[in-house]
Amino acid sequence: MIRFALIGAGVLAVTAVVTNAQAPTKTTYDKVYSAAQAERGKKTFGEKCSGCHEPSRFSGDTFHEAWDDKALKEIWDIASGTMPEDNPGSLKQQEYADIIAYFLSLNDYPAGDAELQPGAAPMAAIKVAKKQ
Repeated sequence: MIRFALIGAGVLAVTAVVTNAQAPTKTTYDKVYSAAQAERGKKTFGEKCSGCHEPSRFSGDTFHEAWDDKALKEIWDIASGTMPEDNPGSLKQQEYADIIAYFLSLNDYPAGDAELQPGAAPMAAIKVAKKQ
């Protein structure tokens, strides 16, 4: 009986560690992208996204109502998994990250020196902060 309890406690401890590792550790106010990256994203958006999407769909109240308190991974999953609609997933991973950086700049989140890294794991570590 004691063995079972200790094993059970170990499983709970491992589960807690895994859960905590998946929780965002930064917010979009932590300068998670660079201004140069957002400029690249703006250019890519103009070339590959603006035929179907207006930038206003990704800024202001529309953006915040959809994404506040969610990890950037949710935006990443939609963008990299379903866009562009005529050829989903066809952009380079860096291009998707650059476009998301552009979205952050549209919403006046501060830019920093480091670039937003592409991929689900880096995006999962950043939470979209509510508008201040």
